[in-house]
Amino acid sequence: MEKNYAFKRIILLEICILFLASSFPSDKSPGWVQQSVPTSKTINDIYFIDSLRGWAVTTSGSDTMSVILNTTNAGTNWNIQTQRHCELSAIQFVDSNIGYTVGGFGYDIILKTTNGGNTWNTILSGVGQYFTDLFFVNKDTGWVCDDDQFFGVGVIKTTNGGLNWTQQLGMNYCPSKLFFINKDTGWCATQLSLNNNPLMRTTNGGLNWTAQFTFPYEIEAIFFLNAQKGWVRDAVSSNGNGIAYTTNGGYNWTNAQGVICGFDVKFVNDSIGYSGIGGYHVAKSKDGGLNWYYQNCSIMLTNQIFAIKNDTLHAWTGESGIAYTNDGGGPILQITNSNEQISKDYILYQNHPNPFNAVSSIKYQVKRSTEIKILVFDITGKEIKTLVNKKQSPGEYEVKFDGNNLPSGVYFYSMFIDGIRVDTKKMVMIK
Repeated sequence: MEKNYAFKRIILLEICILFLASSFPSDKSPGWVQQSVPTSKTINDIYFIDSLRGWAVTTSGSDTMSVILNTTNAGTNWNIQTQRHCELSAIQFVDSNIGYTVGGFGYDIILKTTNGGNTWNTILSGVGQYFTDLFFVNKDTGWVCDDDQFFGVGVIKTTNGGLNWTQQLGMNYCPSKLFFINKDTGWCATQLSLNNNPLMRTTNGGLNWTAQFTFPYEIEAIFFLNAQKGWVRDAVSSNGNGIAYTTNGGYNWTNAQGVICGFDVKFVNDSIGYSGIGGYHVAKSKDGGLNWYYQNCSIMLTNQIFAIKNDTLHAWTGESGIAYTNDGGGPILQITNSNEQISKDYILYQNHPNPFNAVSSIKYQVKRSTEIKILVFDITGKEIKTLVNKKQSPGEYEVKFDGNNLPSGVYFYSMFIDGIRVDTKKMVMIK
């Protein structure tokens, strides 16, 4: 009798546990969820060394002060580690202690930490204009690049943790993005002219570079899983806003049509990858970049992406804030290839001048008669001005943005075709 009573108690206890587990909400939030960030500045880059510990860097903003953010709990809490009088463009850690970040503001700068970001020291400054990217393969060996054609330094390399640097690719190439898979093999995005953007490859640590493939548009991001399989952002689509992939190390590229805005691409394995596309969406591929789908996101602009290799659940996206997923981004909304024709029907140009003082011009091109809308948003994603809202015939147009009644800062403008957001660009107003 006592054994039966004890058995029934165990059964009842298990039922209670199951009931309680199903009665309380899970701590896993679905999809891409916005995180609280202690700054309103634009996020320029995000880097995590595991699913908990990460860093982010920002633009300088109207006060010319950028910040380095840090989290130790996947972004539930972000803290400011340091502020600098410059803009920071990229950040990378090689372990939990040693990290590097680069940027500039009329003079370029490289910062290094050896204690997880608690202190940052300048290890190089004033040799060029603005470092746009960096890539370290270990704590000692890494590369940084400066894309200024006249006052830059090209690609420089260190093998002793930043004590000494050697130039490897000249400033005339305007190198802007870097990616290495080991100490010998890597790629560099360059821009010789508007329609002449060679992807350079090295197999001897940067001593020699060879142009593999010339893209008709500037490459915004490079990502390789291994020596053969890789992706570039802003490659060979009709308007320069697409993703292309290679399976032979970069000698040939196939255009993955359908992703129509954004500036970054990351893959966690051979199949699953993400790209920021703006408009409260993230793009996701489940077949190695051939097809892309929309996922909802709680922040307006999602141009920066960080995904952990071989982790199909955790990823971060950012620009107008930071959002996080712990379930692979949530449900798929639609395949982006349905917008392939739309992406061929317009060109939205970068505003000029940029940065600007109160007034700037925005040009765009329409290739078929359609309903056009161009809206301006502030850094929080709030719509602040309608520049265009009418049906227009094929042709090239120009509209003025007047920000005299607005404060200095970062703003975004988006183009809609027949009610569908097709592109978003950033502009900076400094009064």
